[in-house]
Amino acid sequence: MRHVFILNPAAGKQQSALALEPAIRAFFEEFQEEYRICVTERPGHATEIVQEEIGAGTPVRFYACGGDGTVLEVVNGMAGIAHAELACIPCGSGNDFLRMMPDRELFNDLKALVLGTAKSVDAMQCNGKWSLNICSMGMDADVADRMVRFKHLPLVSGPMAYNLALVQTFLSPLGQDLRIVMETTEGTVERSGKYMFALAANGQYYGGGYHGSPLSEPDDGLLDFVLISKISHFKILSVLNLYKTGRHLDLPFCEHFRGTKMQIQAKTPACVTNDGECFTSTVVSFEIVPDAVNFVYPAVNAEELLINYKNSQNLQSST
Repeated sequence: MRHVFILNPAAGKQQSALALEPAIRAFFEEFQEEYRICVTERPGHATEIVQEEIGAGTPVRFYACGGDGTVLEVVNGMAGIAHAELACIPCGSGNDFLRMMPDRELFNDLKALVLGTAKSVDAMQCNGKWSLNICSMGMDADVADRMVRFKHLPLVSGPMAYNLALVQTFLSPLGQDLRIVMETTEGTVERSGKYMFALAANGQYYGGGYHGSPLSEPDDGLLDFVLISKISHFKILSVLNLYKTGRHLDLPFCEHFRGTKMQIQAKTPACVTNDGECFTSTVVSFEIVPDAVNFVYPAVNAEELLINYKNSQNLQSST
């Protein structure tokens, strides 16, 4: 197995991804497998690195050292490739996909990730692009788009940037005329009307910790669809905390479905977010692709595994 670390110096604050380099080099002095450290230089560079490494045709594990944007770029280079694995080391302002994971703190443990095991999880296709976590059209996509302008300001964390963008969006006209067609577990469901947003989720959290899809599981072969009808500004204020903490699915203006595909048509161009990457369109499609990504879960017994590895290496050298 080759190990390729992709460090995004622009993620988070204080170039925390770059601070990993000495620990990586020190670990692989003992754990003698092939590794490479790559530092991204521009948007899209992580995808280019992944595609180049995949071309070798041998098993490779990619470590996305950054935020959700770094993970998205790596996924768009490796999704659907059987000999590629994805490991995530959170160095960004959000790292929302990891929030639902058990033993989340172990994703910060280099040893645990290198010695961890990959299991297949689902991914999503959004107008030809891959997504691992959450996509949507409408108000929350507007917030994600505006969030980019705030999150690189000094002393502004991921959640704070999201909240600032939320206030700016709240002061703008709300609601979009949408026609929504979903392929659900109960059959085809159609909706038309004024909506705040329509969300398709493989993960649970987005926007720096908002629990938009609390029932999602990344490996069940289904997406969760959450529709929020247009409501007044006053009502938004009263339910915002319910939405942030995942207690919104039973609200009368919220609908929740599970299925494989959602298609949306907007009367006027609307903002779409694909794991935080935003674009504007009048037509968008979100579709599940089961078992598309080999995702690495950290080893809970990394120290024991490392000792066993060292013992086996010593045994080989003695013979």
